[in-house]
Amino acid sequence: MGEDDSNIDKLNLEKYNTIMPESDDRALCMEVDKPISRDGYLGNFVPRVEAMLKARGEIRLLVHFKEYHGWEAEAATMSMGGLMEYGSKFRKFALVNPPKKEILRSKVNDPLMSGETRYFETDELQDAIAWVKE
Repeated sequence: MGEDDSNIDKLNLEKYNTIMPESDDRALCMEVDKPISRDGYLGNFVPRVEAMLKARGEIRLLVHFKEYHGWEAEAATMSMGGLMEYGSKFRKFALVNPPKKEILRSKVNDPLMSGETRYFETDELQDAIAWVKE
């Protein structure tokens, strides 16, 4: 994604959710097709968010729920802690094809985030990518 990917667990990327090719130092675009795990959160997601913050000072995140398999309990707890730490740095958060459970989760977490959240259908993926990057 950027010049400082040194903390990303590259040996285990196949077991993590997919980083979409549209990702760059301005926006992180992820495709959720596996359970959201503690290892994936710490080894794949957090280092990329930290690199984005270092490069841009803000977070632009797109999550495409291609196949939703839920969260491991520890990953969900860590995500809440991360939201409390990084929530004020969010600029844009796009959820594509989110399950109702994730829509509710994002609405509950909304007061912790400083940026804008939008919801898109699967056929609007390209619009979501354009929006999160604008």
